[in-house]
This record gives sequence, structure tokens and C-alpha cells, in this order.
Amino acid sequence: MAREERLGLRMHLDALIQGCAEPTWLVRTKGLKVRNRIHSGTQSRSNMVSIAVKSGFLMGFGAVFVVVGAVMVVYWPTIFFAQLQKMMMLTKTSTSFSIWREVPIPMYLECYMFNITNVDEILAGKNVTLKVEQLGPYVFREQHTKEDITWNDNNTVTFYNRRVWHFQPDMSNGSVSDNITSINPIIVTVGHIMRNEPLFMRVAVNVFMGMNHKNLFLTANVSSWLFDGITDPLFDIAAHFPDLPFEIPFDRFGWFYSRNESKEYDGVFVMNTGTADFSQLGNVEMWRHSNRTMYRDHCGEVRGSTGELWAPELGQEELVVFSSDLCTYLILSKSGPLTVEGIEGMQYSTNDSTFDNGHKYPSMACYCDEVRDENCLPAGALNVSACRFGSPAFVTLPHFLGVDSHYADKIDGLEPNDEYKFRLALEMYTGMPLQVFAQLQINMLVRYVPGISLNNQLPDGDTLVPMFWFRQEVRISDDYARLARFALNLRDGMPYGFYALTAIGILLLIVGIAYLMRKLLKSPETAPILNETNNPEETR
Repeated sequence: MAREERLGLRMHLDALIQGCAEPTWLVRTKGLKVRNRIHSGTQSRSNMVSIAVKSGFLMGFGAVFVVVGAVMVVYWPTIFFAQLQKMMMLTKTSTSFSIWREVPIPMYLECYMFNITNVDEILAGKNVTLKVEQLGPYVFREQHTKEDITWNDNNTVTFYNRRVWHFQPDMSNGSVSDNITSINPIIVTVGHIMRNEPLFMRVAVNVFMGMNHKNLFLTANVSSWLFDGITDPLFDIAAHFPDLPFEIPFDRFGWFYSRNESKEYDGVFVMNTGTADFSQLGNVEMWRHSNRTMYRDHCGEVRGSTGELWAPELGQEELVVFSSDLCTYLILSKSGPLTVEGIEGMQYSTNDSTFDNGHKYPSMACYCDEVRDENCLPAGALNVSACRFGSPAFVTLPHFLGVDSHYADKIDGLEPNDEYKFRLALEMYTGMPLQVFAQLQINMLVRYVPGISLNNQLPDGDTLVPMFWFRQEVRISDDYARLARFALNLRDGMPYGFYALTAIGILLLIVGIAYLMRKLLKSPETAPILNETNNPEETR
């Protein structure tokens, strides 16, 4: 009995041991699961680190793009304008210097001569209107070169402007050998200068001039009228009498005589370089060693640009152009936008105030003497006698555009229209001239002078005779037009590039953040590594 009991107890213990122990394959399987879980956790942590790095790169680049793009959008106009200033300010090394020193853009001078067609009727004493016909254009290629350049300490530069003209027969309507008949400027000038001298002196001068001249009219070819000059015995005689009441500075007469290839003719200029005040770029401060001309009050100020260098003229209602030919400046008013070679600009032109002398605009009264007399002509003609060695020369717009009818009605053959206005077009953001039509007409005032019969042969004793008019034409070349378009496209296009850069930066930030959040939400490390041991079925 005792033996049987011991045997049963042993069998019972063996059964208990076998029931508690797990099979070998089950132990191995659970170990593999544990190792896989540990490896999976390690890999998951490694993946999270990789995701964080990628997201960091995306967000980092995005932040840089956003900051750079936003800052450049705000400061690009300032950066562009600063670079423009650096290029345009006149210095020895600036981009504008070589262009200013020798203008590379083609320039042309077109001259139109007025030929008087009814001289015989006038000399016959008939009461007729003076008739003229326009001949031309006679076109000359014009070149400007700055010489004797001196840089001054007060942000100005001193220089001479040498101008050279070459006749262009292929662009002309006629030859410089064409004959032109007009009044004799020498006789008219002598009569004008002698008008206030005693009568006996006027008569003596008239007799003297009559020895060498048959009448008031003169015929010469275009070349002589313009550049070569016309000879006259009065020049030779005047050279032997230095005490004459008038000065004759030349040995010939010609509208541009001794000017071609001359360095000194236009005088010496002192111009602002714009290095201290960019808005003053190109403004003339002195001419012929003075800051004033012969006109009184503000009309005698030396001011305005010579037309080659301009600071950006954003919003300017007027432009001021200094002309050494007139010894004064012209004010051009804004007339409207235009497009030249695909470049948008603003055009400025003359109006009825340009050659007024107080008749319509009191501020222009300084172009006449303070005590107004017969020498103060009606509106539309500028008296440049003092600028032209005392000759009775007056400047108007071509074909008497805007001239008072008192003088315009005395000439037959003129056809004024608005195309004859003095016009200048600028690109407003860079100040680059797009096109220039500098159009002016030269006239001689012939008035009755008692005692000088040679001067008194016109039907009307107070006639403004048109001599010729010229157009100085400059138009931006294709090369400079392409350069200007590139600069303007750069100015206008770069902000869009910076906007795009900012948008790309924002997109990178969003992608980086979204990528990171998605991985964090999709793969949380919340489950324990040995959670399989808690499975009830495996513990049974």
C-alpha cells in the first residue's frame, strides 16, 4: 500500500511538471519574436531619425527661401536704383563716362533752307507778300567728342565739346551746291547796328555798302550758307578800322562757319557729375566761365541739361535744356507717353510759353528789356541778338509755329504744324534719352532804317524773314535699346522671381512639417516589446 501511494505521488508530480513546461519549439518561437520586436524597435527609431533629418532639410531650405525672397522683394527697388546710380554717375570708371565722352548713338543734322522766289517783284517795288519755298533736307552726320576734361573737387567736371559734321548725300534731298537766294545778313546786321547812330553816319555807311552791293538780296550755295561761309568786302574793310561802332568777329558769314571741328566755338562747360546729388546729374552749372548769360533776371541763369545725361525723371512735369546756341535754356513740358523700340517713355515738348517774352506769361518778361520797347517782339520769337554778335537774329519754331500773326501773315509759303515742336523723349526710370527732335528756325528781323536805303527794300518795313530751320535728330540705337529693355525687364521681372522663391519656401515648409507629422502619427512607439507574454492563450 505504501509503495502504491509513493508511485501515484510521483506520477502526479511528473504530470504537474510536464503541464507547466513548454515545448522547445514554442520557446524558440517566442525568443525569435522577442528579438524581432527589439530589432523592429531599433529600426523604427532609426527611421524616425532619418525622417527628422529630411524634414529638417526641407524646413530649413524653406525658411531660407522665405526670408531671402521676402527681403529681396522689399529691397530690390533700392538695390536696383543703387546699381543704376553707380552706372550713371559720371566718374572716370563709370559706365556712362565712355558714352558721354564720345556719343556712340548716330546723330543727324537736317537743314532746310528757305529760298525767296519773288525777288524781282520785290525789287520792282510791287506791293507783294514775301514768298519762300523750302529746299532740303540737307543732312549731315553729327559727332560729339568731349575734350580737355577736368574733374573738379566740387563734384563737377569741366570740358569742351567738339562737334563735327559730314554731309550725307544719300540721305539728303538736294546737293550742297544748290543755290539759295535770301536777304543779305551782313547788310541787315549793319543796318540794325547803325539804326540809332546819327543820320549822316547812316547815310555814309549806306553809300559805302552800295559800292559793293546792288540790293538787299544774296545768292549762294548751301555749303556757303552753312559751313564754308560767304565772303564780303565789308569784312576786309572792317578789319582795317577797329574803331567801328560794331564788331565783326569773322572774316566770312555762315550759319555754322568756323564751327565744324572747332573745340572752342561752343565754349567751356562746367557740369554736375551727380556723385553728391544724383538728381543734379548732367546739369550745367557754368558756361564760358560764368553762371549767367546776357539775359536779365532768371532768364540769364545757366541751368538745365545739355541733353546727354539725365537723372531718372519720375513724375517731372517739365524738363530744362540748356542751349549754348541760344545762350539760355528751354523749358519743355510733359506732352504724353510714347513707345520707342519697344521701350515705354515720356515725351516732353515746347508749348506757347517757350518763346514767350511776357505777352502771355509774365515770368518770361525777362527776355525783353525791363522797359519794353519796339525791340520786344510779340510772342513766339526769341531775341538772340546779344548772343549772335549784335545781328537781329530771332529764334522760332519751324515755319513760324506759334508765332504771332503780326509776323506770320507777312510770309507766304510756310506750313506750320505740331510736328515742328521741339521734342525730347526719356525712359523715366533710367533717364535714358529715347529720341530727340531739336527743331529750331533762324530768322532775321528787317526793319526800316532811315538813311540806309539798301536795307529798306522789302514790301513791309517790319518783316521777320525766315532764313533756315534745322532738326537735330537722335534716336536710340538697336544695341542700346536691347540693353535698356534688358535692364527694365530685370527691374520689373526680378520681384516676380523673388515672389516665386518665397512661395517655394513656404511650400517646402509645409511639406516638411506635414511629412514629419504624418510619420509621427502613423508609427507611434506605444506597444511594449514583450507584449506577447501577456497573451492569455500563451500562458495557459
